[in-house]
Amino acid sequence: MVDLARGDDPSRKTKLAERLAAGGLVFLGMVDPDRPLIPPTLAGMATSYPESEKWRTSSVDRDAADCVTRANEGWFDLAREGGLFGDDREFLVAVAISEEDDWWARVRLAETWDVMGAGSANALGNGFGLPAFHMLSLTGDVVVCGMVWQSSIGTYLVSGFEKVKGFRDNAEWKANWARTPRYEALAIRRWLESIDQVT
Repeated sequence: MVDLARGDDPSRKTKLAERLAAGGLVFLGMVDPDRPLIPPTLAGMATSYPESEKWRTSSVDRDAADCVTRANEGWFDLAREGGLFGDDREFLVAVAISEEDDWWARVRLAETWDVMGAGSANALGNGFGLPAFHMLSLTGDVVVCGMVWQSSIGTYLVSGFEKVKGFRDNAEWKANWARTPRYEALAIRRWLESIDQVT
């Protein structure tokens, strides 16, 4: 595995920074892979637990003429009000560090940005207006995911997921599942151990 998080390949980091910049995200570096954060794949599953403390969504009809603009506005309002970032506009976003593994990059939202359009066409989705991103607050307790539904696009925000027993049980199962990549399984265990110490 190319360990982008540990800095093995500067050229890949440069390319990653360019791809993130297309959506208005300033790349500040990779997060240490040993930091006990919820891994991106598991973070994406947190949106399936509406019993969390905060569970909000914003969506826009894909047929709307200003779909991407409105989806961007919905993402920003949800992210700012829900605690993804503060005045510094810094947060974490999931990026591929190998063919199998994703991890967190620290970014800052630039003055001009387009997460749902150019961002999703480069590093944050499957094409222009097709978001598929996972974002995490610096404190690790707010998850924001970009989604595409049958007739709309938008954003989920969730926090308090670490207190939901069903979610924690799912995390335990995933950490022990034989098909979970080793890197992710270790990250899940570190995260579970860290939240056990504070709950």
